[in-house]
Amino acid sequence: MLKKIRSIYKTRKFNVFIFFVLLALVYSMLSKLTANYTKTIAFAVKPVDIPSDQVVLDQSVDSIVVVLSGYGYNLAKYYLDEPIIEISLNDLKRVKSKYQWSKQKNYSDLQSKFNDPITLISTSIDQIDFIIEQYESKKVPLKLNLELDYKSGFDSFQPYTLSKDSIAITGPNSLIDSINVIETEKLVLNQIDSDINSSIRISPSKNKNVIYSEESVGFQLKVEKFTEESIKVPVTIVNIKDDMKINYFPKIVTVLYRVSIREYKSVNPMDFRVECDLNTINSENSILISTITKKPINVNKYRIENNQIQYVIIE
Repeated sequence: MLKKIRSIYKTRKFNVFIFFVLLALVYSMLSKLTANYTKTIAFAVKPVDIPSDQVVLDQSVDSIVVVLSGYGYNLAKYYLDEPIIEISLNDLKRVKSKYQWSKQKNYSDLQSKFNDPITLISTSIDQIDFIIEQYESKKVPLKLNLELDYKSGFDSFQPYTLSKDSIAITGPNSLIDSINVIETEKLVLNQIDSDINSSIRISPSKNKNVIYSEESVGFQLKVEKFTEESIKVPVTIVNIKDDMKINYFPKIVTVLYRVSIREYKSVNPMDFRVECDLNTINSENSILISTITKKPINVNKYRIENNQIQYVIIE
């Protein structure tokens, strides 16, 4: 019983001790908050009221140090988060390609940002320059970043289409002048066996001062079943001199190609042209290499089965 009474006594004594410690801390804190201080504080500088047709490319300083006087509880807010001083370009003088804040002319504006009972004592900066440039616009072609493969037996016989082949970009001339093409984000399509009609995002601008007119564009690709066909095409010799006679073999070659099942009957030999150029003659052998110089738009993966043509120049 005696031990229990002693335990209760000690617990109460400890609680009283804690109470007075907390009371002392609160009193100390209140004393500091109600005391008057002179403090040196760094403020980030942020330009505001920027004309809609201009952009601030740079500024001579990103922060300024000011000396403030005030009660502790008034100054405490500047330590809770990074303080910012907003400077309106409407209040500044424009000198060529920059707006200029000067301690001599704009100090009173800076003072007005600190209301009673906070007083601005001094600042470390005499002048701040905001470098500006006019916005300009131009059109830039889009480049599709595409990776695809088709399911066996399927292919595309028409080029893909984008809803827009170019977009407008807006920004300072110094930033947009060197931009000649804009890529889309990578589009990966695997095992395609049907038409594609989707949207693809444009790679975002790397500079916040360059604005794109579009965030995405439409992408369309027609996909069809195909058949592999072959056709006989005559060989034409080009660049024959007027006084030259030539004999060659074979005079007809086989062209292999892919065509959609829907259109395979529409292909005929006149749609192709196979040529051998005498300007490519190699004196060490009697062989010309034939090439396809014309083909119908509805075929792909075309090639000559045997592109070597033997020739003899007749004296």
